Amino acid sequence: MLIRASLLSAPSLQELRFEADGGLVVDGKGSITDAGAFEAVSARHPGMVVEDLRPFWILPGLVDLHAHLPQYEAVAADGLELLPWLERHIFPAEARFADGAHARATARTYLRDALSLGTTTTVLYATIHAEATDAIFQEAEACGIRAVIGKTMMDRHAPGSLREDTETSLRDSEELCRAWHGRDGGRLQYAFTPRFAPSCSRELMLGAGRLAQKYGAFIQTHLAENLQELEWVRELFPEADSYTDVYRRFGLLGSRTLLGHGIHLAPAERRVLRESGSHLIHCPSSNAFLQSGIMPLRKWLGEGLSVGLGTDVGAGPSLSMFREMGEACTASKLRRAAQTVQTARLSQVPGLSEEQKLLVAGALDLDPQPALDAVGAFHLATRGGAEALGLGDRLGRLEPGFDADFLVVDIRQADPLKRVSADPAHVLSRLVYRSDPHLVQAAYVRGRRCFHRSGT
Repeated sequence: MLIRASLLSAPSLQELRFEADGGLVVDGKGSITDAGAFEAVSARHPGMVVEDLRPFWILPGLVDLHAHLPQYEAVAADGLELLPWLERHIFPAEARFADGAHARATARTYLRDALSLGTTTTVLYATIHAEATDAIFQEAEACGIRAVIGKTMMDRHAPGSLREDTETSLRDSEELCRAWHGRDGGRLQYAFTPRFAPSCSRELMLGAGRLAQKYGAFIQTHLAENLQELEWVRELFPEADSYTDVYRRFGLLGSRTLLGHGIHLAPAERRVLRESGSHLIHCPSSNAFLQSGIMPLRKWLGEGLSVGLGTDVGAGPSLSMFREMGEACTASKLRRAAQTVQTARLSQVPGLSEEQKLLVAGALDLDPQPALDAVGAFHLATRGGAEALGLGDRLGRLEPGFDADFLVVDIRQADPLKRVSADPAHVLSRLVYRSDPHLVQAAYVRGRRCFHRSGT
């Protein structure tokens, strides 16, 4: 298959790669075998049938590294911070996944909607229910999406309907991992999923870490999202140096660990995360929605931390990774603006020596960083997400040797006058800041068309 369209990707945080009249060759195994200027590509493949998609553009598929599928029905339940929001809105929604038919129907809707918005790889939390988790895997297998999925594990500090016996939680999780991890050549993978430290006993976390290591599976959990949560962790784990240290002690950190949020992290914690190779997942929509804080994203990246993006659903009110890219840029700009203002005000405080001002600035972490732009956000949502999953050599670029996970996008949907532009940076900015549910015309995973918008 030789597809003709404009090609756009972001190999790094600062670099856009664009081919205005591009060609993309996909073989029968779902790999990209050639890419570049259409004239040159077509000359290398004489006689190949051309599918001309102009004026559409082709982008790498989007990677959502953190989302709670069972919370989809509870999106946009506003007005609360994390812990009371869980109690009032989220735990009741998750308890309904005891009904396998409900779980399957919700999963089918969620996965269809995610593909329609451009997500070709998703990392999902299920609930404690093994049957529901199995149904989610089955729906992911059928629709063709690339997915990492885990049964949520909670054996304390949870409602009775969502609290498990420790041994049962570990046994059910292991059985699901054995059934699904690596299915379809690795398109489906398993993540052991202790929800977060307060809802898990020491025995549960230790067991989850050992099982993940045994099977080479992922680990996903939450870290340093909310200040009230941090205080709770300190009370529950007085022996630990920090929230991050809790996970370190139980073998939950490593190159296949995905940690949602990571907003409030001390320097020692960041060092542990770097050294372990663990990955932080930035969920800016959710962080704002629950009033949790603003991740200092540029600072974390500058320190060498691995960071990807996630929608978080339901605290994130949309499945759109395009929207999440825009929210990441906006959050970064707001943080920079606030820190710049605070720094200026501090410099004008009378009676403070320069040394005292420096001490105050350090205590308040006043270190304005350049704001994230659309190119950087696009990179985090494509190649950056792939790298967090250990798939940086297979996903996130439109190049030979990479899997054919890509989107067909109608850029006119983001233009006020429905025009076609040849300026890649301007177009990308509009895709990010003016995300439209009709942008994505088709989504492919390994060359298989998993979504197609009717009428195009």
